[in-house]
Amino acid sequence: MEDEQGKLLDRLFLTARATKPDTAAVEENFETRLMASIEERRSRRALWSIWAWLLVPLFSVFVIIVGIGNIFIDPDRSSDFSALFTNSDEEYQTAALLGGG
Repeated sequence: MEDEQGKLLDRLFLTARATKPDTAAVEENFETRLMASIEERRSRRALWSIWAWLLVPLFSVFVIIVGIGNIFIDPDRSSDFSALFTNSDEEYQTAALLGGG
């Protein structure tokens, strides 16, 4: 009885190995589905890129407002507008650095 079941099982395995799976349904329109998937991922990424570029002016306005507020609220500000871009004691620091003092 054991031997008959073993032979039957061996025949079933041989039949299963000999039978090639039908992959026609999977292969059909594979390239189309793949390209559609890639395009969908690109469009999602492009959507985030579009939002980022749309928000750039808003953030720029925010930075400008904070900068202007910093100029007018800063108690140590100078009336010299070039002091905004350079340090007022820059020459003293350079001389101290080069002179070792």
